[in-house]
Amino acid sequence: MWDLLPLKIKYGTPAAISIVVYSFFSEYLSQPFFRSISYTITTITVLAWISGKYLWKYFYIDYLKNNFCPDFNGQWIGSIESNYNGNTKIEFPIEIEASFFSIKMKGTTTIGRTYSNYCKIFRTEDDCFELHYMFKVFNDTPSVTDESFYEGAARLRVTDIKTMSMKGVFWTNRCWQNGENTAGVIKFEKKN
Repeated sequence: MWDLLPLKIKYGTPAAISIVVYSFFSEYLSQPFFRSISYTITTITVLAWISGKYLWKYFYIDYLKNNFCPDFNGQWIGSIESNYNGNTKIEFPIEIEASFFSIKMKGTTTIGRTYSNYCKIFRTEDDCFELHYMFKVFNDTPSVTDESFYEGAARLRVTDIKTMSMKGVFWTNRCWQNGENTAGVIKFEKKN
C-alpha cells in the first residue's frame, strides 16, 4: 500500500512528524543536537513499524478501502482453469497477509504448498486495482513426468471491491523443458 501513496504524502508526512518529534526532544526536553536527532530517528522508526504492521488495520475505514487500496488481508478461495490436460480446474485455499509496507501469500494445493513473497499492488490507468505476484510451488507427490518444484506468476484484477473478488491470468514453468508449462485463468474470492 505504501507504493500507492502520492509522493507529497509519502515524504511530507514523515518529514512533518520528524520535525515535531525533533522539536519535542530538542526544545521541551532540552536534549543536545545529536541526541535529539538520534531520538527522533528511533521514534520515527518505531512509530512507522508499529503503525505499518499493526495499527493501520484499526484506522483503515471503508472510504480508504474503496478509494486508496482494498484490504487484501484474510482467507481466500483460489480457483484456476489451466490449459493442461483439457482445461483442468482446481480450487485451493490461500491466505494473504498484508501490512502497510508489504504483502505475502501462502496456500495449500491438491499437490502441495505454495508461497509468494514477491507481491505488489498496482493502481491501473483506469483506476482499478491489480495484484501481481510471483510464486513457488512445492509438489509433495510428483509423478515420474512431473516436477517437485516449479515457479510461476499471476496478475489479478480486483473486479469487485465490496466482495473482494479478483480475476486474472497465471503461468508457470512447470515441465517447461517438455513443452508442458501451464497457463490459464485464476480467480480469488475472499471468505467472510
